[in-house]
Amino acid sequence: MKISIIHPFTPQAAGVVEKSVSTYHSQPHVMAMANLAIQEKYTCVMEYFTPKWFRYSSFNSILKWNFYPVDFKLNGDHKKWKKQRSSSCLKNYKRETPDVTIINMSAHSSPFSYELSKIILENGKKYIAMLGGQHYTDVEWARDYYRKANHILVHTYMQKREMEKMEMFKGLDIRVFPLGVDCNVFTPQNTKNVSPELLYVGRIVDWKRVHLAIEAIYELTQNGFPDAKLKIIGPISSEEYFKKLEDLVEKFNLQDNIFFLGHKEHNELPEFFQKADLFLLPSDKETFGMVMIESMACGTPVAGMNCPGGPADVITNGVDGILSTPEEYAQAIIRYFQDQVSIKQMKAKARETAVVKYSIDETTRVLFESVQSALHS
Repeated sequence: MKISIIHPFTPQAAGVVEKSVSTYHSQPHVMAMANLAIQEKYTCVMEYFTPKWFRYSSFNSILKWNFYPVDFKLNGDHKKWKKQRSSSCLKNYKRETPDVTIINMSAHSSPFSYELSKIILENGKKYIAMLGGQHYTDVEWARDYYRKANHILVHTYMQKREMEKMEMFKGLDIRVFPLGVDCNVFTPQNTKNVSPELLYVGRIVDWKRVHLAIEAIYELTQNGFPDAKLKIIGPISSEEYFKKLEDLVEKFNLQDNIFFLGHKEHNELPEFFQKADLFLLPSDKETFGMVMIESMACGTPVAGMNCPGGPADVITNGVDGILSTPEEYAQAIIRYFQDQVSIKQMKAKARETAVVKYSIDETTRVLFESVQSALHS
């Protein structure tokens, strides 16, 4: 029995270093698939596109990763994930179709995902549509794609409720696939910082709004915390935006407070989460940032935006984290560090939320039920 999770785009299009994709991207999926392979003796595969000319594979002791050459276009931007396709992938699926394919794509979906789904059905196999976002393209091919899926997986109950109100998803089987973490790896450490230590992990691109994190550090330095520090981890997806951030650091004279650390491997992240007092997630376009759950599992609360989906579906404001608006973001962070009793309580609650609701055991359970449902429907 072969089960595949395909990400129909290049890792680069998602802001991920391709050589690190097996240990960095979609880690809840990777861990749950590994558990499925061990428990059920299935052949489990993770799949992506690649800008390289030839198809290649990599392995660990349990899983296989396939990389299919992306089609290059002279008259279009093939680097954008929604526009990417791979003829190599389609040919391979025509020749050898997995028993169940989980297509992990934005809620916009893509013409390629629809092409692939038709091949899967023609070969008598099943596919599951996994939605990684909450902005939808309502066109006939997308409706057909969702209607013919065995079922749909989303990552939050809030997204499921919103979709159930929409005409294009009326009557469809929508299930919640929680993205869990290994709470034995992402675990708290007793670290006591003299001055506030803050952390951001993610792509450096304008829609992530990292500038709000920098502005928050400046406000902290002006309100009783002159030695507050911010570590910024992640690949630079926009050189232009990165230059603006560097200019902002210089403008506020924060060269001794803010540190750009670049890309880090996934297994290096627990230490950074454990040493931080607060994790900053200033984007209002997050759907379900795994870094949020990883931080909470380490007992580090998250300061996110109070917007539909994502942080608002996970964090209870003032209990296990902070929900704010862009205008009040810096002030909310200042208030957090001014209340030492609240910090201790919030750290404990953040860990509790991660363990109870977002462990990898729950992710594995839902994946198992999802795959079995498709196999036996």
